[in-house]
Amino acid sequence: MGRLYMSTTKELLAAARQDKLDDLEGYGKGSELWKDTELLRALNNAQNEWARRTLCLRDSSTEAICKILLLANQYLYDMDSRIIAVHGGTLETGWPNVEPKDEIWMENNFFSWKTRMGDPRYLIADCEIGKLRVVPYFNTEGYYAGTMTFTDTTKKIELVGALFSTYLSVGDSVVISGTVSNNGTKTVVTATTDYFTVSQAVVLETVAAVVKKVRDNLWLSVSRLPLNQLTGVSVSETPEINFDYHSKLIHGILREAYDKRDSQTYDPQAAARHRALFEAEIARAKKEKYRLRHSTGVLRPHPGTI
Repeated sequence: MGRLYMSTTKELLAAARQDKLDDLEGYGKGSELWKDTELLRALNNAQNEWARRTLCLRDSSTEAICKILLLANQYLYDMDSRIIAVHGGTLETGWPNVEPKDEIWMENNFFSWKTRMGDPRYLIADCEIGKLRVVPYFNTEGYYAGTMTFTDTTKKIELVGALFSTYLSVGDSVVISGTVSNNGTKTVVTATTDYFTVSQAVVLETVAAVVKKVRDNLWLSVSRLPLNQLTGVSVSETPEINFDYHSKLIHGILREAYDKRDSQTYDPQAAARHRALFEAEIARAKKEKYRLRHSTGVLRPHPGTI
């Protein structure tokens, strides 16, 4: 397939339907061989697979995916389901680089790693399904648990004898859990021995709760799936992978289209051909990505050529 100058979802689907599948006769009349939803699903599958296998969507700045609030007395954190690989991490205020390791490395190199407290220096991605573990993890400074009273009028959270002012200061963030109506992240306004107030709204209740101070922010460097799945609704919507590879996704559409089990659509040889072409394009993209990320010099014209 020659290079196609296209990028939008609608253009890619139209090219697959018109130029390759030749499925225009009944299109829009309800008698097309492939519905838009079928081709769109195949396009999303192709882009997801491309991202997963080439690791081309590197990200270290999308807050919803890359930022993790590290809390007092907690070592396990949710990891966004769009993350494919974790390449590293950076703390905003503590030890600068947090390195990815696996459990075997930890067992061989870090004594008592499961119970060690301190500034995080390592992370274990997917140590449980969809979870990330930091090693060491922050101690109990800023961790409070007990039956707390939340007062709506004063935005006050009270636990007698908690010594809130020892570890909480103006501007600190805390994460509250275990309540009926007050779970979430809140910002400290004042802190005394027995209570603290927050800037966000509070719902009146007395309930067993846990308050954990945000001790630092961990920013992950990851490879991920596309932020959003393609819908085809917007005329300007484009796949998130690099523009140069958009046309290659058509092979991914066709491998599924020709595998549709219907007498007018099923063509196993065509499906296999486009599957092989899609595999070849992924292999080429991986090589190009490797060259780009592992370049050690700058190419210059040979003396005498200029």
